Amino acid sequence: MGTIRIEDLKDFCIAVLCKEGMSLSNAEATAEVLVETDAFGTHSHGTKNLDGYIRKAHVGGLDLLSYPEIITEGPAYAVLDAHDGIGMVAGTIGMDMAVEKAKTSGISLVSVKNSCHYGAAGYYANYAALNGCIGISMSNVDPNMTVPGAKGMVIGNNPFAYAAPSKRYPTIFFDVALSSVASLKVVQAKSDGTSIPPHWIVDKDGLPTTDPSKYPEEGAMQPMAAHKGYGLAVMVDLLSGLLINGCTSVGKEIPSWCFALEKTNNVCHTFIAIDPSKFSDTGLPERVELMAQQLRSADKAMDSTRIYTPGEIEWEKHLKAEEEGIVLPLAVEQSLMELSQYSKVELKLITS
Repeated sequence: MGTIRIEDLKDFCIAVLCKEGMSLSNAEATAEVLVETDAFGTHSHGTKNLDGYIRKAHVGGLDLLSYPEIITEGPAYAVLDAHDGIGMVAGTIGMDMAVEKAKTSGISLVSVKNSCHYGAAGYYANYAALNGCIGISMSNVDPNMTVPGAKGMVIGNNPFAYAAPSKRYPTIFFDVALSSVASLKVVQAKSDGTSIPPHWIVDKDGLPTTDPSKYPEEGAMQPMAAHKGYGLAVMVDLLSGLLINGCTSVGKEIPSWCFALEKTNNVCHTFIAIDPSKFSDTGLPERVELMAQQLRSADKAMDSTRIYTPGEIEWEKHLKAEEEGIVLPLAVEQSLMELSQYSKVELKLITS
């Protein structure tokens, strides 16, 4: 596995995207999201997908040159049209607007329609938290998940994330897809030829299976915690697509971003920011850190040596990446090396 410095990986992504015609500011925003995601160790949603975005653009499913347009706006809300652009640009602009509006209004909601896969939901929630707000980020996706009592793909596993500023670590945050695991992990297992746990997907008859080889042509993801994940996935569709008259996963209006490269993705994102200073004059980061300390100091189960708070493991990985570089899993390194050969942009690995 190769290792690369965070800034070198960002520079590589920026150079590749600029060669594809993307503006420098949009390339920087996209690279920031993807590389920070890798630094947190969530490689399924990081730079491994850059090649896929570019190939999608080449066949007409994504416009790397588009820029989000404000459709409607008020003091505490806005709706943007991404015009089939890359999700990281619309996502960065959307959450930045939400934070700025929250600084005045206390709380704000910004939604985006006609977008593409925006990577890890947690990046945008963390962006709000690093700017002093509580952040919530969500997106609907293509229908890839079944629901209790059904078979086949009924609804998206619609990711959801929150984050709040803290002290010991910069934020406390939580980022999940509402299926048992992210669908890209099933895709990776299929590529690796490995079996999966029986609670990840169902087969064509709606029954649990450990064989990912026929996914996504057959079967579907299972919702996290059965009806609970199902209910939350409906909430995300409601607060993203339905709220702004955008496409929904339940309506079968969202093709897969990676399995249908020639089709526009049509996803919707929603970003919520809350400025805690408008609700209390007590410092939120201090109270969040106290809560984290209370959680970490809870009585431990037998053989347990440590209790982690949400996001703590990811921040430890990020701090290590800052010091030593990002360790790239083989599949990620191979994808980036192929992109380097195609684009003629050097990938400056520390070790390989």
